[in-house]
Amino acid sequence: MSDGKRFLPRTDEDTGVLKRGPYRPGKPARRGVGYFLRHIAGVEESILDWAPEERHRYSLLGGVLLNTGLMAALSMLVLLGSHSVPVAALIPAAMLWGHVILTLDRRLVADTHGTSGMRAGMFLARLAISILMGVVVAEPLLLWMFSSDVNTQIGKERTSLIDTYEGTLKRCNTLSGEPPADPAGCTREFALNIPGPPQPLLGSKSAKEAERVEIQEAIKVIDAEIRRREDLARRECNGTRGTGLSGQVGEGPNCRQLRSETATYIADSGRSRRQAELDATSAEIAKIDGQLSTVRQVYAEAVTATIKEKTEGKAAKLEKPGLLDQSRALEHLTSENRSVLVYSWLLRLLLVLVDALPVIIKRLSRFSTYDGMLSRQLIVDDRLHERTLKYHVEREIGDLDVQIQENEQAVRLRKERIEEHGRDAEADRQAGLDAQIEELARRLRGDA
Repeated sequence: MSDGKRFLPRTDEDTGVLKRGPYRPGKPARRGVGYFLRHIAGVEESILDWAPEERHRYSLLGGVLLNTGLMAALSMLVLLGSHSVPVAALIPAAMLWGHVILTLDRRLVADTHGTSGMRAGMFLARLAISILMGVVVAEPLLLWMFSSDVNTQIGKERTSLIDTYEGTLKRCNTLSGEPPADPAGCTREFALNIPGPPQPLLGSKSAKEAERVEIQEAIKVIDAEIRRREDLARRECNGTRGTGLSGQVGEGPNCRQLRSETATYIADSGRSRRQAELDATSAEIAKIDGQLSTVRQVYAEAVTATIKEKTEGKAAKLEKPGLLDQSRALEHLTSENRSVLVYSWLLRLLLVLVDALPVIIKRLSRFSTYDGMLSRQLIVDDRLHERTLKYHVEREIGDLDVQIQENEQAVRLRKERIEEHGRDAEADRQAGLDAQIEELARRLRGDA
């Protein structure tokens, strides 16, 4: 027979007479899904048997409570799935969390059974607790629903982070080995310390180039003096008139003297030695340039490889996105996209409402027959407990009174026995004393 139905007429097997079972309480229903759901709702089946029509109602209420527990378990499963947690530990942990939330919801709903109406303060307090639990449960589910967009946003943020890190490494560690043009932010974290930088060779090259410039300047001075002397001798030999010139054409004494002085100056100026020094210095610079090209290439390759290695290491150290990373990514998405903002809040409110639904349903529901019977049953239980307690108290007091009387009587009897023993002892003492007196008197008479 299904829940909520009365006993149907039945025929006595022996007499064949039609007889009817009791109208109330209804036939017990202690098995099946409905019984399990009503157990979750916290109803007392023995009382509900008197109103079996309401079994379906409380089965639905238990279903709502079960849904909140399952939603909490799913939320915890999603949350743990976003971390490096062994799969074997996911389901037990999720079921434990679902059981905790379900137990709390059952407690909140069970308190409302048998009451004629939930006071506003009590309702708001329990609603606040339900909403708080709903927020905790809803957030992981919300992130799971937007997981595709959230993971994409996290990927963009991490790519930007790695790119920024790589760019700082390249800016602070030039391929040429020279100091960065903008050293801002080039902390010790970004120093590569690659061995064999080209700076020593660059220093040597700079020194040799300065030396070559010095030699070239000296040669320019010598060449300028030689050109002046040669020009003066040529004008003298050509008969050019002017200051210090004879004006005679041909190789005269002055012409020969100027040419001789020019040759002597060239020989004494060290022009050839300085030129040899210039050639040697240029050769050294060319040699350094060759070495520098090789060193720069090797150094640039080392810098590039090290930057790549550190960048890959930085990316490898990034942990799997956690709840905070996902929440931050979702917040970024909602700030950029109004549709995501609206949908996220609608889903969040819906999930919170689902968790708070049992308390809301109980608040909005009418005062049921079961509530009335439970209320009266609780009153009867209180009166029975009061009368039973009074009975036990009076019985205990009576037993104590009897024990007190028995104790007083026992004390009185013991006192009487003690007094009787005292009288007997006094009589014995007096009899002994009389005997002694009689004996003494007898002896005195005998002596006389």
